[in-house]
Amino acid sequence: MNNISLPILPNSPIEKGESTLEGQFRLRKYGEFGFVQNVAFDELKIEYGENYQNDQANSLMFKNHMQSVYQILKSNYPKGAKLVEVGCGKGAFLEIVKYDKHFTYKGFDAAYEGADENIESRYLTTSDIIDADVVVLRHTLEHIKNPHKFISFLTNIFPSTASIFIEVPQFEWIEKNKVIFDFTYEHVNYFNTESLFSLFAEIEGYGDLDLVGGQYQYCLAKLSSFDNTRWVGFDDEKQWADFDFSLYEKEFEIKLTHIKNYERIWVWGGATKGVLFLKHLSQINPILFSYVKGVIDINPKKQNHFTPSTYFEIISPSTFFDACSDGDAVLVMNPNYIDEIKSSIEQSVSKKLEVISFCDIVLSTDNGRDFPIAFPLNVDTIGFQ
Repeated sequence: MNNISLPILPNSPIEKGESTLEGQFRLRKYGEFGFVQNVAFDELKIEYGENYQNDQANSLMFKNHMQSVYQILKSNYPKGAKLVEVGCGKGAFLEIVKYDKHFTYKGFDAAYEGADENIESRYLTTSDIIDADVVVLRHTLEHIKNPHKFISFLTNIFPSTASIFIEVPQFEWIEKNKVIFDFTYEHVNYFNTESLFSLFAEIEGYGDLDLVGGQYQYCLAKLSSFDNTRWVGFDDEKQWADFDFSLYEKEFEIKLTHIKNYERIWVWGGATKGVLFLKHLSQINPILFSYVKGVIDINPKKQNHFTPSTYFEIISPSTFFDACSDGDAVLVMNPNYIDEIKSSIEQSVSKKLEVISFCDIVLSTDNGRDFPIAFPLNVDTIGFQ
């Protein structure tokens, strides 16, 4: 694929008039187990600070997801076990750990901005020696250019008896649904099940996470079972193959045909999916892009800021409820939140709006014709007089 340009940190909303730092994006496949990486990634461009807002804990659905992950961990370790989360973000998951009091815990993340004394706002270093029964990497490994080397690095910090729990996006879900806006610059890595397993000689537990519709996967393994065997050729150019990104671009274009007749479009979701949807829309269909009226997000720390690269103000749901009009289309970026968003709209407005889960627009062949037709799978017209 040719290089394309994407915002470096789509989860860092910008101020009005602020420029957006973008980076080159070019996917390639490594080895025979389906690992995909942005080979144009430059880690020096990534700087996680307090303006990085990836917290989804404002959503009840996502809170339930974190609870389900916590229960997996709790069921595997006795009371008093030591849990360390590396890359803990704003500490939302560790709040659950803290409240339940089953584990003792620590956390590390350069983007942390809270006051919990058990969480340090920094990266780990080679001089760290930390005791743990389980090391948790939730949505961390996809951000690290050399994932196998990072796991090796952790084996020198934590005891050999420790287990490691890894949660990452499920690339098989992205492939199946051809979701172009699930490719983001800060996610340098894309793991399918086999490539995630390839890091360890033995897996103790694994699953796709149903509460998020299979978008995420996890594995549980002993740190001591880290296995570099299938990664020894990682720096060998001959072990890499091209990745056909055009399939995702074509499917995106086809899905856009379903919404081409709406004159007013709102995007619900000012995080990665929404920001990258708008970026691709601006380049692939500028006319349809001009119909977008605004971006909605429930995270108050995103509101009154602007989307990187496309500069839409991110507004609160209440502001949207006042601004929307009969006949408007609301594109929901993450299908996991469709019911939550529909419920919020039902309770708040008396206007006729069409709520569309963009990912769930499916393609079919019409009467044997040799081109796909888009039609809505998850579309609800909501009108209350």
